[in-house]
Amino acid sequence: MKQRFTLHKTNITALCLLCSVSAHAEFVLDFMPDDGFGLGTSAGTPWLARGSLELPEIVIDPETGLDYFHIIMGDPSSGFMQDVYIERGFSSFQGGSGSAVGGGGFGGNDQTPLSATSGTGEANPRKVLVRQVVSDGEIYMDFTKDKLDRKPKITQMLTLPTMNSIFQIDMSNSTYGDDLTPGVVFYTMQLADDYKDQADFNFATDIQESVIDGGRFTYTNGTGPGGSDGTYNYDQGNFDIDAVSWEVYFDHSIANPWSNSTHKPQP
Repeated sequence: MKQRFTLHKTNITALCLLCSVSAHAEFVLDFMPDDGFGLGTSAGTPWLARGSLELPEIVIDPETGLDYFHIIMGDPSSGFMQDVYIERGFSSFQGGSGSAVGGGGFGGNDQTPLSATSGTGEANPRKVLVRQVVSDGEIYMDFTKDKLDRKPKITQMLTLPTMNSIFQIDMSNSTYGDDLTPGVVFYTMQLADDYKDQADFNFATDIQESVIDGGRFTYTNGTGPGGSDGTYNYDQGNFDIDAVSWEVYFDHSIANPWSNSTHKPQP
């Protein structure tokens, strides 16, 4: 069972001189603002906003003295929600590899967010906490990275009239410098009553032979701001984030706001 992880950066194009500031000894990915204020909306999507502007909070970690952008977007009713803390300390937030650590680099993310130059996947994962939940009533996916130098936990659930399954790989048992420790896998599947005795499966008791290399990878800091634009090295295989054509994932069947339609993917 192989699970590879590439952290995607979150982009925001607002000046943060007006952001609210608070201090917390521990960051909790609970989709709630830390300063007690609520969420605004942008193009119908709930967003952590202050006044009429889409502004993140600036949250200070008193143990380290470092401060972070805190960004929340989406809501459970829409099937998408994301809660992100990103270390600050760089000059801009305009796209490019440094955007996921508070700026640095002008990759045109505001115009071409799906291009290789946008910085997608080039964050330094040691600078970011993130939780993302996606659900449509049948499929539920939860990506949680709640420690800076620990890898994420990924949970996927499928609920259908004919079957239920839960898959989880918890890679938080290793740091980004450890390629020897595999993640902990949990997987069960239950079919409807007519087939229950034929194909129910529990990874803990029914597996005959397994090799788990999910979680066996490292991240080496790159030359981008805050160590971004680095390299992932996997125990098995390889993955080139810059070779991905993200445009093919664009869903043309739904309305999608695009600030500059010149580079909007076409069907």
